[in-house]
Amino acid sequence: MSEEHVPSDYNRMDASEARRFDRKTRENFMPAIVSTVRQIIDDYGVLEGIGVDVGCGTAVFTVELSRHTNLKIYALEKEKAIYEMACSNIKREGLVDRIIPVLGDAHDLPFENEFADFLISRGSYHCWKDKIGVFKEMYRVLKKGGTGFVGGGFGRYVTEEELNRMKSLRDHSLKDVAKVYSSPDKLRETIYKAGIPDFRILHDPAGLWAEIKK
Repeated sequence: MSEEHVPSDYNRMDASEARRFDRKTRENFMPAIVSTVRQIIDDYGVLEGIGVDVGCGTAVFTVELSRHTNLKIYALEKEKAIYEMACSNIKREGLVDRIIPVLGDAHDLPFENEFADFLISRGSYHCWKDKIGVFKEMYRVLKKGGTGFVGGGFGRYVTEEELNRMKSLRDHSLKDVAKVYSSPDKLRETIYKAGIPDFRILHDPAGLWAEIKK
């Protein structure tokens, strides 16, 4: 997306706020990122092909996923300052040939039909205004035989101390919005309304996820 075509609502944050967001992610939630990537590899193996990370933030999770898979990952972020921080992180990690940053909106994914073998969205679910619409977009973008893993949580390998600490931080930050990550019935209803026939809900103390198959 060229500079002159960036919508105004992509510019709510400045560079200093993006740096703070990146620092807080690393300081507070790295155990969850490492744990969730380990869970993905244990459950799905070493992934190949095309991946899409929807709502990638500053690409900290994307970088960790890239280290443990053979995916070529398109890292999509709507907030321009966060996207630019993601670009810097990807370049610094020497992963420009493996991770492609994309400035775009989850409600209108800039990918063709059946584009991705694996789609991940961790911790951006609460930001979507039209959750049904985003799930429809994700399903459109998944290839036949592809998998989507969508929701929020800390992975099954965090310690109880880490889990309690990160839950407290998340709940303090998101306040009432955090409830979406403890509402499996609402998530299930949303996916039904999106017309996705093959999915399952994973809910345990470490998180709430939807696994989508196509």
